[in-house]
Amino acid sequence: MINKSAVFFLPIVLSLCILHICYPGFMSYDSIQMLEEARSSVRGGIFPTAPVYVLRFFDITGHGPTLMIQVQNFILLFSVTLVLRILKVGLITSTISLFALVAMPTVIGCMLVLWKDVTLTALIMLSLTIIFWASQAIKNDIFYKIAKWLALLSLMVGTLVKFNAITSTVIISIYWLSVFYKNKNFQYRFAAFFIIVISMIASNKIINGYSFPNFQKLETNNILYGVMANDLIGISGWSRVSLIPFDLINSAHTPKVPISDIDKIYSSLGSAVMYENNVKLGNIVTIFPEKYRTEDIINAWLTGVFTHPMAYISYRFDLFSEIIGAKTYGTYEPTHFNRIDENKFGIKFQERHITDFTLKYIEWASNVFFGKPWFIFLISFIAVLFIIKNPSIPTQVKMFSFYSFAAAFLYIIPFLLVTLSGEVRYSFTAIVLSSNSIFAWIFGKNPSLSLK
Repeated sequence: MINKSAVFFLPIVLSLCILHICYPGFMSYDSIQMLEEARSSVRGGIFPTAPVYVLRFFDITGHGPTLMIQVQNFILLFSVTLVLRILKVGLITSTISLFALVAMPTVIGCMLVLWKDVTLTALIMLSLTIIFWASQAIKNDIFYKIAKWLALLSLMVGTLVKFNAITSTVIISIYWLSVFYKNKNFQYRFAAFFIIVISMIASNKIINGYSFPNFQKLETNNILYGVMANDLIGISGWSRVSLIPFDLINSAHTPKVPISDIDKIYSSLGSAVMYENNVKLGNIVTIFPEKYRTEDIINAWLTGVFTHPMAYISYRFDLFSEIIGAKTYGTYEPTHFNRIDENKFGIKFQERHITDFTLKYIEWASNVFFGKPWFIFLISFIAVLFIIKNPSIPTQVKMFSFYSFAAAFLYIIPFLLVTLSGEVRYSFTAIVLSSNSIFAWIFGKNPSLSLK
């Protein structure tokens, strides 16, 4: 079995290797905006403010993304290593397993960049791992009591990191209750679950809705209206009936953009690419009519969906297939190949051979079937089925596998309906969580494993 020192040693070494590849840390447009707000004041809008406060804490040294990337990568890798230790996996096998996980193109691609996806996944993995450990720990142990609240705290903070995280953290809260309050009756656990969910929603409204310490209301998050507007482009493209610009309520029909122009900007990668295509062509597609209101967007979206339901479904599947890497052509990988975008902080990237090698590997591996998210999801689903049917696998392992897969599924499936883009990096969290089921399938049958 992997020893205690290796539980820390392996994640430290591997996270430092990842940091060396991307040092001081890749930064995209939203990463730079996050750093800008961390060093000035939060604004809100389509980006949650919780990660800004986290970065503000880690940027105390003035090194931008470096410390936060290192810490969140370590927490993530530490959690996976601890899972392998609980499953009594040997040191060499654990090392190979850890490298196999990180070698997945979408996994290493995200861990090189200062993205909220990694922060969220690290917190969820830490919570899942702690709950798994507690499921076979001594109940009156002091570490058990600390673990109980640390696991819940990780879930609560994780819920704040991304607006869509709650679909995953809610199901893990049920796992938390089933372990720490398994001797309580149904009414007690239901009441506790209700309190947890309300707390998650309320804390999100407060932390991501107001600036601190002055407690001023932040910009409203209007991302759903952007999703609806982009849906109308997709519906137009798939139905061959132009809905752009959309009509205003109680007004004459607006002259529509030709379908041929919509075809020129359309991309299954979503809003960012369509916007870029539109700008390059001189903004040939005008989406928003003059003096529109949010009610106009909602009305136009509802009309488009109900008038052309199959076109809407086809468009949503088109984006989702990009996210899970199910296209016949090469997968668009999430790694920020620009390394670090232009910024006012003077943060620049110095090219290294290992960086170029890693990015070329990611590009190659993303085009191989075992490097695609859908393949990992399929294997994890099969793993859960086999684990449930195998009587030799302890109940605690079965529960851990099931809740990990459920959290992964409930995280990724909402992207089928609500997302602006078809970026494969959105599958990062689901891939990591799904790997728990695969590890449980492979190592859960270990005869030396005797969880009580």
